[in-house]
Amino acid sequence: MEPVDAQTMRQIDLKAQETFGIPELLLMENAGRETAQVILEILNGKKGTVAFFCGKGNNGGDGFVAARHLFLQGRPVALFFIGEETRLKGSAKINFGILKRFRCPLYTLPQGSLLEETLSRTAPLIMGVDALLGIGLKGEVQEPYRSAIECINRLSCPILAVDIPSGLCATTGKVLGCSVKASQTVTFGLPKKGFYVGEGPQRTGKVIVRNIGYPQELL
Repeated sequence: MEPVDAQTMRQIDLKAQETFGIPELLLMENAGRETAQVILEILNGKKGTVAFFCGKGNNGGDGFVAARHLFLQGRPVALFFIGEETRLKGSAKINFGILKRFRCPLYTLPQGSLLEETLSRTAPLIMGVDALLGIGLKGEVQEPYRSAIECINRLSCPILAVDIPSGLCATTGKVLGCSVKASQTVTFGLPKKGFYVGEGPQRTGKVIVRNIGYPQELL
């Protein structure tokens, strides 16, 4: 399984939608469901609250879906949305709305600096799930995500990154200002080149690859 750069992975995702007719919403649902399954495999029956840290893009959307699947299974979850709800759009917005209607424990924090104080009022965490920023990040991490990433890195529980640790360049392995340091990373379709070069190996932890419905000929 050959690693790919960010541009190649985006092309695969686009071709899956345009050539094969796989809706973005379905790919997001599959990604979130696979993430939830990986979380359950890692926990292996251990009890405790799983915290999801989500941004406004599709990476955050994957986190919304994963949180919903765990919540429906009766697992204690808490979701921290970093940003403003009005900035959500597309499939991520749809899944955020579903999560709200399910009445999943949800905290909307317009500033990342509010995360640490809010976490102090929740139950002890057994795992954190990083779904802030995906492979499309360009340039250095800015607020409100920088403060949130710094807070996540101070947590004592294991961290699972969704697709890529937030702040890591998927192509070069460069830390773009700051980056989540994950214990494990569940990535979709194919591994990313940035996992294995630069600071990637120190940021991704163990890499788990899951197919979310991409046709084999694209992979």
